[in-house]
Amino acid sequence: MHLCHLRLHNFRQYKEASFTFSPKVNVIRGPNARGKTTILEAIYVLITGRSFRTPQLLDLINEEASYFILEAVFVKHGIEQSLKFYYNGKERKITHNTTPYFSTTILFGLLQGTVVHPDDATIIKGPPAIRRHLMDVSLAQVDPLYIHHLTRYMKAMHQRNALLKLRQLATIEPWETEMASSAAYVVHHRNQIVRDLQEKGRPLHERICGSAEELSLTYKANGAGNGTDCIGDLREIFFDQYQRHRSREMEFGCTLTGPHKDDLLIACNKREAKSFASDGQQRSSIVALRLAEWERLHQLSGNQPFMLVDDMNMSLDDSRKLHLLEYLHALSQVFVTTTKDKAFFNHEFVIEI
Repeated sequence: MHLCHLRLHNFRQYKEASFTFSPKVNVIRGPNARGKTTILEAIYVLITGRSFRTPQLLDLINEEASYFILEAVFVKHGIEQSLKFYYNGKERKITHNTTPYFSTTILFGLLQGTVVHPDDATIIKGPPAIRRHLMDVSLAQVDPLYIHHLTRYMKAMHQRNALLKLRQLATIEPWETEMASSAAYVVHHRNQIVRDLQEKGRPLHERICGSAEELSLTYKANGAGNGTDCIGDLREIFFDQYQRHRSREMEFGCTLTGPHKDDLLIACNKREAKSFASDGQQRSSIVALRLAEWERLHQLSGNQPFMLVDDMNMSLDDSRKLHLLEYLHALSQVFVTTTKDKAFFNHEFVIEI
C-alpha cells in the first residue's frame, strides 16, 4: 500500500496544494510554520477521521473558507483507488472510489498508519485518556468490531449513568448486560495489544537507544481484567461489579469502574517513565512504542502501513536520529518533516516547502 498523490483544498493554511510522493521515504523539508506538519495531519485525517493536533475538525478549515476537502490517490493490493474527505463544519462526506459514506468509521482499515509527533510527550506525561486513545485507534485499524464494542459500551454507560443520577434502577440491568459484554471485548483486546507492543517495542527501544535500556508496558485495568483475559469470564465479572456497585455509584451519579477508567503504564529500566525517565529516555520510549504499533499493524493486516514522523529535530540526539532514520528505511512508505539541512538525508525523496 502506498499513497501516490494528495490534494489539500481549504485545509489549514493551504488554499490549494497538491503533492506527489515516493513509495519509500519522503522527507518534507522547510522552515518552521510553512505547513509541513499540515501535510502529515491531512494524511492522518484520511487514516482515522481526526487530527493528531486538535480534537475539532472545525479547526482544520482555512480561516477564509467554510469547508475543506482532502483527496488522495493510493495503491492497495495492487489496485489504484481514490479517497475524498469533505467537511463543512456540520457534515462529513467521505467518498471511497465512487461510493459515498457519512461516517468516519469507514476509514478504519482502509488506510493504515501511525504517527510520531512532538506532542507525543503527553503519552507519558498526560492523563490516562491519551494512552487509552493510543490503544483504541491502533486496535480499530485492524478490528472493525473493536470500534463497535467501544462505541456500544460508551453509549450504554451514558444510559446507565442517567439512571443512576435519577435513582431509577428498574430498567438498569439491560444496560449493564450490554456494558459487560462490550467491556469484556475491549479489555481483552487492550490486554492483547499491550502484550504485543511490549514484545515488539523492547528490541526497537534498544535499537534506537543503541544500548540495553529496557522498555516495559503494563495494562492497568480499573476493575475487571487484572486477573483474567477470557472474554466470557470478564463479561461475568463486569456484570457482577455493576450490580454490586449500584448503591455507591448512585451517590456519584456515574460508573466508577470499567475500561473508560483504564490506563497503560510505561516504564523504562523498570522505573515509571513519567516520574523517573529523562526527556530523552521518554522520547525514545515513545518512538519505540509507535514503531511497535506500526509493526503490529503490518503483521495483523498484511499491508504496509504509513509511518508519519513529525519533526526529526525532536528531542533525540543525532545518534538516536540516525538509528531511527536507518530503521525507517526498512519500512514501506514513510513521511518525515524536518527543518534539518538537506545534506542530512542522502537517499530520501525530498519535498521542499
